[in-house]
Amino acid sequence: MSLPIESIQSDFLTTISEQDVIVTAATGSGKSTQLPIWAASQGKVLVVEPRRIACTSLAEYVAHLCKTELGGKVGYAIRFETVFDTHTDIVFVTPGVALRWYFEDKLAAYSHIVLDEFHERRWDMDLLLALLKQHAQHRLILTSATLNAHSLSRYLNAPILHSEGNMYPVEEDFIAKDQRAMPTKDRLTERVVTACQQAQEDTDGDILVFLPGKGEIIACASALKSFDAVVVQLYSGCSKQNQQLALSKQMSQRIILATNVAETSLTIPNVTCVIDSGLERRTHLRNGKTVLGLDAIGRDSAKQRLGRAGRTQAGICIRLYGQFAPLIERTPPEIQRESLTELVLAAGCAAQGVDSLPFIDSLPDASKQRALTTLHNIGAIDSKQCATELGKLLYPLPVDAELGFLIANMPSGALKQAIIDLIAVISVPARVYQLPTHLEQIEQLNLLLPNHCDIELAIAIVRDQVDGIVHVESEALMEAKQFSEQLREAFSLPSLEKAASYDRNALITAIAKARPEWVFVKRQNRRGGFGNGKIEVSPSNTSRINENTKAMLVLDTFALAGKGSKQAMTMATLAAPLPIKMLASQEIGELIFLEAYIDQGTIFTTTARQYAGVELSVFSSVAKGEMLIDACTYLIKKGELFEGLYYQLSKNIASHQLYFDYLARPNNLPTACEFIRAKLVELGVESQEDIQLIEAEDFSFQEVDSWELDRFIEKHPLNVTIPELRMQVTYFFKAKRVLLEHLEGKRKDAPKKWELPNFSGFKVQYKKASKVVDIK
Repeated sequence: MSLPIESIQSDFLTTISEQDVIVTAATGSGKSTQLPIWAASQGKVLVVEPRRIACTSLAEYVAHLCKTELGGKVGYAIRFETVFDTHTDIVFVTPGVALRWYFEDKLAAYSHIVLDEFHERRWDMDLLLALLKQHAQHRLILTSATLNAHSLSRYLNAPILHSEGNMYPVEEDFIAKDQRAMPTKDRLTERVVTACQQAQEDTDGDILVFLPGKGEIIACASALKSFDAVVVQLYSGCSKQNQQLALSKQMSQRIILATNVAETSLTIPNVTCVIDSGLERRTHLRNGKTVLGLDAIGRDSAKQRLGRAGRTQAGICIRLYGQFAPLIERTPPEIQRESLTELVLAAGCAAQGVDSLPFIDSLPDASKQRALTTLHNIGAIDSKQCATELGKLLYPLPVDAELGFLIANMPSGALKQAIIDLIAVISVPARVYQLPTHLEQIEQLNLLLPNHCDIELAIAIVRDQVDGIVHVESEALMEAKQFSEQLREAFSLPSLEKAASYDRNALITAIAKARPEWVFVKRQNRRGGFGNGKIEVSPSNTSRINENTKAMLVLDTFALAGKGSKQAMTMATLAAPLPIKMLASQEIGELIFLEAYIDQGTIFTTTARQYAGVELSVFSSVAKGEMLIDACTYLIKKGELFEGLYYQLSKNIASHQLYFDYLARPNNLPTACEFIRAKLVELGVESQEDIQLIEAEDFSFQEVDSWELDRFIEKHPLNVTIPELRMQVTYFFKAKRVLLEHLEGKRKDAPKKWELPNFSGFKVQYKKASKVVDIK
């Protein structure tokens, strides 16, 4: 049977012999399998697939089409697994692998690069395209089913080839009662079961259900056990057996529960009904960090999902949301909704910095600057945005640069091994373990690891030290161990089976010292969260942190959506309790001046160390440095240094302020304390001996000649005193009004006009408490 894509074969081969090309084709047209085979007639081909499952399954299928064993003419390379050799003509890889190879030799072994399913707009695909465009040594082939190809055509100066495909009609059925109802997780399992019952009545073919994540897939699979069908779970990281069940037709009807991995690239045969939850897990930027949230899909994804039901015959698409739900038109590219730290570091390794690359869309400036600052702070890039030796060490590692930085900064080999095993757990996308729920297992775990420390538990799990106590996902744990072994090899450390023991307190202290912003202290507020001065987090139900914890070190979080954006919460999933005294001893936080005093001629300060608004400790010490300046300012204000100076200075500055107000002259006069502090710095006060060398006259403030200012104040006094009454005077020059406010005195009635200075031309009022009266 011929494939729809074959209609453009001749044009495709003619075009790629001379220039780059963009191919748009409907889902199931054969573009992901046929284009690499055709391109291989003109040279070696590297096919970049956004997802690992698509990468391996397509390689297997293309090898079958080419009548060769996998690893011969056709192969693949994904994280931890390579199946190809130097003679392989077509190699399928993930974007991360392609970028690392580009860094090594700019993909010199390949003449043609296929960027498949480019519409997914992953940051690594965007970066790879920018690098390849700048390098201009490869023939580029970009493909997609839903791509807005015209802007890309202008970007590459490349023609568009389109294949219509054979799409059978698909009937849409929106089963939400409210026609504008948005996709929601509420009663999701129940609604999926109802939709599957309807689907089995309407079709004999297989049913493909799109769900946002593994958790929802497991819940739905459990609820569908009684159905007369083979229930298959398909998600990133699922077993090879499940992949084979999903990708090959079975004798019995199948209900395939899948994430977005089934939207594109993968061929799932015999699907005649799609059930669309309308939900997906999508990354977002929150406080500068990439977090995963639950979101409604865009219309582009909705179209892709529907297309899965009409590939071989007419089908049905059951939507669990309203027909007129206000979905976004297109899913935003990752570069607009994720941290750019990895992208900027990769650009620093593979090019002359991120600003040297011609991206198809401009990078968000705030995210780019945040990434540059982060990488510069850890010493991974230089002032020209190029990777340093440390940056070049960190980039090839299969973990985030900030986590790689932690490994490099551990003070001993034993702590390096411990942090590697911890990072291995963090780096696995799937959950590696679940805390026990049975009382007996909880008691066993608390007896074995009494510190209620997630960090300690994660390391113990990777090292197989809690077997039988904690439920472990075997495939996720295997991936974590692969991470550990690869990182250990990169840092020339012993293998996992020879892991060295470590000091837990030394580990968390070293992490806190390297990344103090990961320290959170208990806030005294209604929510009872933990803060670091920028964000607030709460321990999740997957954390062992207990209610008595006053401070914790947080290495991993997730966002928990609320009813509104302000109600969203960040939950800590991997944390370690910290003693408050350790934070103070490590000088985490800032010193806050409280007060000063003089004891036997020496100036002392009372200082608090605060972090995120929480007082960690209070102590007294001999005043020096910045604290000496604060102490002197404080003592001068109290009159314990240069008695009377503060009062005279305050009065003088107030007189100047009144004079400038009278003239309507713009000014920016300091307060008395600001002036004293600045003067102490100007006079070079650095030690207590320096105080003996200065006098009160050194603090003279005179911006207006004294004779002129004195004459003005004589006519415009700041205070007025008459028998049994002292008043403060406030002038409103534009309104020609003077307000006399009661300061002290036993007099009950308002002053008489003849008792007051001559406020000629001003309306005079008197205020006591809240009562204001005119003086006539």
